[in-house]
Amino acid sequence: MQDTRLACGKRTEVPYLIEKMMVKVYSAEELCYSIMLDAYLLDESFASPELAYWLGDECGLKELEQLLIDLISHKGSVEEYSRTIMDYVGFYDAETIDSVIRVIRDNASLSIYEKNKSRADYYLMCGRVSMALAAYNELLESIPENEKKVRSAIWHNCGYAYAKMFRYVEAAKAFYCSYKTLPQDESLRQFLTALRLSKSNTEYYQYVSEHPEFYEMSQKVDRAIKQAEDSFEGTDEYRMIMAMKMVREEGTAYNAQTTPYYEQLDDVLDSLKSSYREMVTT
Repeated sequence: MQDTRLACGKRTEVPYLIEKMMVKVYSAEELCYSIMLDAYLLDESFASPELAYWLGDECGLKELEQLLIDLISHKGSVEEYSRTIMDYVGFYDAETIDSVIRVIRDNASLSIYEKNKSRADYYLMCGRVSMALAAYNELLESIPENEKKVRSAIWHNCGYAYAKMFRYVEAAKAFYCSYKTLPQDESLRQFLTALRLSKSNTEYYQYVSEHPEFYEMSQKVDRAIKQAEDSFEGTDEYRMIMAMKMVREEGTAYNAQTTPYYEQLDDVLDSLKSSYREMVTT
């Protein structure tokens, strides 16, 4: 959550390039936003005297410059350096700053591939599904084949992203790639689930019969789907659908006006369309 106080320092015509992110920033607030957005990519190189001097000379924040130079002279960590900037500028509240610092700390020992995966995972967690898929696919093109653990995890999350967009054929392919890269029960379970949703009953059970090694897991998938269906009957969404169905059937039976049904249906569809567009366009 952003603070509503006045800007800290001034906006400059001379930007600072954050090399790890390949982003140019023009103010202290933009710097804080970039730290928050790409905290996964930060390492010790970020805590540089050049950034401190830029904040002092270009943004007019001489006090912050001195705080950072003192921190560097005492070999402070990138977490301390980042917190000092964010606390001073006040663009985010304390809770947000704490979460950013945890991300920096937790990702400090990761490889560059793992850090980029963490950024894509963040996009997925925030519902930016299209952005997450673009980042995952870019990673798959660049990451070495021998990085099996990371590649498998990327494929798995691609499957999850496709499933959120109801693209079950692509989801099944992604989960299968994850399973073939590094066989794990969870990827196999998700593969069979996506396959079950993308094929007819005949096609799905034909596939399972041709792959007896998947039979035990397919039984677990069938039970999970049945349990999900039973659980859905107790939700508000299910009750709303049943109520709409009754309105439609009553209107048809008595040749009555069914406008309320179609109005409700339009509202539901508009809501679903809006959610879907948000996932695939951000």
